[in-house]
Parts: sequence; structure tokens; C-alpha cells
Amino acid sequence: MFNLRPTVGAAVLALVPLMPLLAGAQTNDPKAGLRSAVANAVEPLLGSGSAAVVERLSKVKFDGAISRNFDLSRVTTGLFGRSAVTVAPDCRSASTSVKEPDTGLCVVDAGNRDSETGAYTVLAFSKNIGQGDLTFIRRPAFDPRNEALPASVKLTDAQAYQQALKFLDLVGVPRSEIPVPPADAKNPLPVRSHMAGIGDAKGGTQTVTLSKLVQLPRAFVVPGGLLRDAATGIVLNHVIAPGGATLTVTDAGVQFARIEGWSDAQWDAKLDPRQAKSTAVLVNEITDDLWGEGVRSATNLSALISLRRAYPNPDDPNPPLCPVCGVLRPALRVMVTQVGLNAVEAGVVAPPGMVREYDLVAQTEAERPAR
Repeated sequence: MFNLRPTVGAAVLALVPLMPLLAGAQTNDPKAGLRSAVANAVEPLLGSGSAAVVERLSKVKFDGAISRNFDLSRVTTGLFGRSAVTVAPDCRSASTSVKEPDTGLCVVDAGNRDSETGAYTVLAFSKNIGQGDLTFIRRPAFDPRNEALPASVKLTDAQAYQQALKFLDLVGVPRSEIPVPPADAKNPLPVRSHMAGIGDAKGGTQTVTLSKLVQLPRAFVVPGGLLRDAATGIVLNHVIAPGGATLTVTDAGVQFARIEGWSDAQWDAKLDPRQAKSTAVLVNEITDDLWGEGVRSATNLSALISLRRAYPNPDDPNPPLCPVCGVLRPALRVMVTQVGLNAVEAGVVAPPGMVREYDLVAQTEAERPAR
């Protein structure tokens, strides 16, 4: 028979000096700092959970769609006037050879694209316009012998903004999905001037306003308001959504427009509000995800409530009206940077910022239809 008592006692004595270290290893959470930063950004928005926010978002009404408003004949007349246009042959069908929705673009143009000096206008839009992608470019004729400076744009920010809205109305973007700036906003119009400085032989400079840049986000009105800021009492009435528009405007009208991802809005039919996540679950989910992406400290971390574009279940027996448009789910958009406010020194490698989205409602295993 072996005597184990002295051996066990020696092992316990050997562990005594290590016990504080082991206890520290068990309680020290390497993600604690990041988790605290995430919690500080999320808790003011959601409180203890996302159920109340999800309920308010469920009241959002999707009362417009670009697919219902887009009229190709009206659009081409409005953009090309009496110019002879060429429509690409593959625009005749919105389906592929295997009868699936074509996610490509239809191209309509006028003028000589390859000419270095001639005028050219082009419109490209989703064949299934419900996807909400559209690009318009107007290139005026150019005389290389003309050395005169371009005329400075005279229209105001308000006029440029109205020109942009008029263009979006023409191509079918629902006006209800363009947020209206608050009356007391310090800078109410999303317009900036595109300017160029030109030097002369005497060392002087002249500034020319080449165009006005208008950037319009997409957002939906939340009936009754989405959130109220406790400090200021300001009520947030909109929730941001996928999609946006960028336009450049001159005295001659819109010269460039890029509408991206302004797809027909439709809720995810599988969304179950009873699966709304608690704040604790979301904080851990976000922390673990950011940590896995290499984020170790958050110098600047913020969050806002949004709608996220998701893809419908291909096995859903009741698919959405526009499967290629995607579906919308309530989400939390988190923006994080690991670089401080000071400029980064030359030669120093700085990690990039990140923007991530997290569902407020857990996804359940979708039931497969009977075959």
C-alpha cells in the first residue's frame, strides 16, 4: 500500500504561492475595457433590452417604393429631352436565361462616349429597379482651345437641394423616405460647395465654385418618435435605413447622381418580436465580435439604431414580393475607431475604423416548407 498523504500535502503547499495568481487569472477579463465601452454606448439607447425599441420600429410604414414610381419613358424624357437615345439590347428583359431575376444594369445613353470633346449623357439603373441602384452622368461638350476659366456656380444651397429632390422625384425615390432637416438645425441642408483655387502669373488666386454636392441619407419616420435624449429632451423621429443618394448640381441642373441600395422596403416576414435581445446579450455579442476582428481598445465608440438589409430565406414558402431587394431587420449600428483625435505620426501603422451591424431580434431556425 502506498502512502499518498505526504505527497498530496506537498502538492498543496506548492500551490499556495500560485493561488493569488490563479485567482487573478480567473477574474481578469481581457475584454473588460472594450465591454465597458460597448455598454456605455448601448445602454442609453436600449435600457435593459431592445423589446421597446423593436415595438416602436414595428410601427414604421413603408408607403412608397421606387419600383412603383419609376417610369422609364418619363425619366428618359426628363433627362435626355429630345436627344436621340440608345437603349442597350439586354434591357428588354429583367430575367436571366434561366428565369431568375437579373441583378445587372440597364444602360441608356446619348452622344459619343469615346469622344474626348463631345457631349455625352448616360443613365444606368437596375433592370429590377426595386433593387434601387441608379447612376446618371451628364458630360458637356469640351473645347480644348477655350482657355477661359469656368464660370462660378451661382445657385444657392437651398436651390441645389431642391434640384436634387426634383431629380429623385423624377426617378421614383419616395419623398417620404428622405428625412426632412429639423427647423432649428444649425446646418439644415446636406449641401457642400465643390470649389477650386486657381493661381495666376502674379501670384494671386481666384476661387471658383464648380458645383454643389448634395448627399441625402435614407430614413423612415417612426410614429410617436424613436428615442428621446434625456439631457436635451430632443426627440429622434427617424430611423436610418440602407440606401443613399449623392448628386452634383450646377446652374444647368443635376450633372451627376448616384443612388445606391435604395431598394423597395419590406420587413423580414420571419421577424419575431418575442426574440428581442436583452442589452446584456447584445453587449457580449458586440464585444466578442469586435474582439474577434482585432479591436482591443475603443478610443471612440458609438452606436445608433438602424434598419439592416438582410436576405430572405430562399426556402420561405411565402417569399417577399421582391426577393432581390432584400428584407429589413431592426439593428444596432456600431462605429468604432482605435485611433485618438491626434494626428497619426508618419510611419506608424494605425488600425482602420469599423462599422458593424447587429440584429436587435434573434433569428430563429426557419421552418422548411414541405416538399
